[in-house]
Amino acid sequence: MRNEKKKLLFSASKDFVFSVLALVIYNGVLQLLIYPGLESRVGADAFGTVLYLISAVSIMGAGFGTAASYSRMVAKKDRTESNGDYNLFLLAVAVISVFVSFAALFMLGNLEISLYIQVLVLMVVTVVRYYADVEWRMTIRFKDYFLFFGSVSAGYVIGLLLYPITGSWAFTLFAGEFLGIIYTFIRGSVFRSPYTQLSESFKENLKSFVFISASNLLAALILHSDRILLRLVVGGREVTVFYAASLIGKIVAMLTTPLNGVIISYLTNYRIEFNKKKFALVSAGLLVLTLIGALMCTGVSYIFVKIMYPDIFSEASKYFFLANLGQILYFISGSLMVMIMSFSKEKMQLVINLVYGISFCLIVIPLTFLLGINGIAYGLVIISLLRFLLTVMIGVNKLSK
Repeated sequence: MRNEKKKLLFSASKDFVFSVLALVIYNGVLQLLIYPGLESRVGADAFGTVLYLISAVSIMGAGFGTAASYSRMVAKKDRTESNGDYNLFLLAVAVISVFVSFAALFMLGNLEISLYIQVLVLMVVTVVRYYADVEWRMTIRFKDYFLFFGSVSAGYVIGLLLYPITGSWAFTLFAGEFLGIIYTFIRGSVFRSPYTQLSESFKENLKSFVFISASNLLAALILHSDRILLRLVVGGREVTVFYAASLIGKIVAMLTTPLNGVIISYLTNYRIEFNKKKFALVSAGLLVLTLIGALMCTGVSYIFVKIMYPDIFSEASKYFFLANLGQILYFISGSLMVMIMSFSKEKMQLVINLVYGISFCLIVIPLTFLLGINGIAYGLVIISLLRFLLTVMIGVNKLSK
């Protein structure tokens, strides 16, 4: 038994390292090369608008693509599942993307047909790529997970190098998403036939997908709210300023994504059990790490933003601590929700994010209208803390029964 535990711990540690490396490379390329490269080409004001449209794409990817991925992971534990189930879900999301792309551009007052097509295609491909990583997490093949994100990162670099020819920020990102899908098609099975055959648990899988999608959409909307709200309420430059202020926290916080992947992979494949005491200790430890991480990210931000975004450094430096704290706190509470998914129904995640969404409407939106960037900085910290505490309370309550 002891040898089995050691073997499992070694395997999980190795998988976590591959996951972290994958996301470090992915986010490093995106945040340190692609975004600064695009900002230097289009300028701070226009880049704010680009970030707004990227947010619309990311919301769909995180909302629906990740939901399909997590739904399939949960289905593997308790139900049957097939490629056909999730292909049908992705097709439905592609139809929804037609309207979401239009709405995003309509709110900007720019319905140029060529831009609409670029945003729509990028959105659909991004959703599929977000789903594609289920191949590696479902089979616990984290070396391939690393190579998958390596392919996406390489595609981004190729897209940026071709920018002088294409003149399209959307193509820069499309190249990366497309290469990730191609890698999964070649090495995996989730994009192979049978393409339309549904499983016996299709209805249950659909219900799971809807619950997780609704929850993820709420969370993703709020995660990207700084870009959307600031662009619509204040302006494009303010979007770039707050983005730069929160960037290091965002990069560090995104390391929880591979952690979440390893957590749900092992919880669903090995049925690891939690108890009330363990969950409370993990929650307390994560909160302490959040505060330490926010302070460290603030220090790094003074160096990083000065180098990468010198034209907006003085404006962004005012918000370093609050912006980084809000980002890390948000992602940490997401890790707790992944743990809850292993011992409760998917709808609990929706309940948590629904409360989070209501808090956002009641706190963040009014503060942004009143105080601009200051309002959104304070507001996001407040509601992220509420989300964290609510997640802890629900987890402890479920484990007490």
